[in-house]
Amino acid sequence: MRFLVCLTLLLTSQAWALVPPYYGKSKTEYRFASEAEVGLSYYNGNTNTEAYNTRLKVAMDTDKTHQEVVFSSNYAEDSNVTSAEEYQLQLQSNLKMWSDHYLFMRGTQIFDRFGSYRSETTLSSGYGTNLISRRFTSLSFEMGPGYRLQTPPDDSDTSEINEPIIRTALKYERRIHERTRFNAGLELETGLQNTTAVFDTSLTNQLWDDLALKLGFYYRYSAVVDTDKTNFDTHSTLNLLYTF
Repeated sequence: MRFLVCLTLLLTSQAWALVPPYYGKSKTEYRFASEAEVGLSYYNGNTNTEAYNTRLKVAMDTDKTHQEVVFSSNYAEDSNVTSAEEYQLQLQSNLKMWSDHYLFMRGTQIFDRFGSYRSETTLSSGYGTNLISRRFTSLSFEMGPGYRLQTPPDDSDTSEINEPIIRTALKYERRIHERTRFNAGLELETGLQNTTAVFDTSLTNQLWDDLALKLGFYYRYSAVVDTDKTNFDTHSTLNLLYTF
């Protein structure tokens, strides 16, 4: 209920206010960027509950490289009993080869106490390209080989999945106007034993200076899960975002 109330306020608010400080400035003025979020998540899938979430993103861009680290968490208690607990860490390093082309190395670690897999570790590398690179619109594509380890829940009869994969990803960003940004990402990891897909989208609106409201949706699908688990997990989020 709290989530629906907050969502209504976001969509009906007339306070879509000030121009963000970075709008209209050249990219060279913003080589280092970081943002922190805190808010509410609504879970559906293996867990159906409301949770508190946090997210921290740090990015560093140079003429030759781009480094990015993202950490997020979701946690909830119901009558002093934990009903949601998830942590994600993503690290990626890009080496710029020539205009709009790069090589990447990427590592992800997911721990989800109530998910279809208790933990998942993925390492991948490959080639990326910027298919669209304009002032207000960007679209990138990545593809390469990797390796994935998926650990089932403690009470599961299934063994670990330990296999090579092929990872493909699309990342899209559109600045709708000076204070509103839309992001979407689609990621597919294909292996012989299991295939996972992630769809992540968000709408961010700047309020005052470095403060913004962010509405997000996250969908994760696993083709092979235990019989008592669902193939998908979704999070709907409403966060306050601070850029620094």
